[in-house]
Amino acid sequence: MLLLFGMPTSRIRLLRAEHLRDQDDGTYLDIGRHPLLTPPRLAALLRQLAAAPVNRSRLALPVTWLFPGRVPGQPASTSGFSGKLLDHGIDTRPARNAALIALVEDIPAPVLADILGLHINTAVRWADIAKRDWSAYLAARNAMVRP
Repeated sequence: MLLLFGMPTSRIRLLRAEHLRDQDDGTYLDIGRHPLLTPPRLAALLRQLAAAPVNRSRLALPVTWLFPGRVPGQPASTSGFSGKLLDHGIDTRPARNAALIALVEDIPAPVLADILGLHINTAVRWADIAKRDWSAYLAARNAMVRP
């Protein structure tokens, strides 16, 4: 999710089993206004995480975190989660930056902001960093919308 969608680890660690939704055409991840269709391999991994038994305290709330923390009923900490990724050779900041630059090269900033739940100014800044200009697309879209 970090490498595909540029999601920050602070949001990934808070994902719960109910964020996954299976439909006829695939598995969706509800993280924003629009569910994201996940690739089949990622969907299989997420389903495994959702089905994995977690030792739960009787005092903990019945929440099924995809990435449970050491404290019963709590998600993984941001630093612990990032540390585990780093143990596997994934440095979160450069990985997220690369993913967002790749996405903004293929998707206009307003659309990307809407899909990923980013603030529009954040998406526009990433478009500026990627040196991607979508003004021709936006002009064509405005021309289609107006009668």
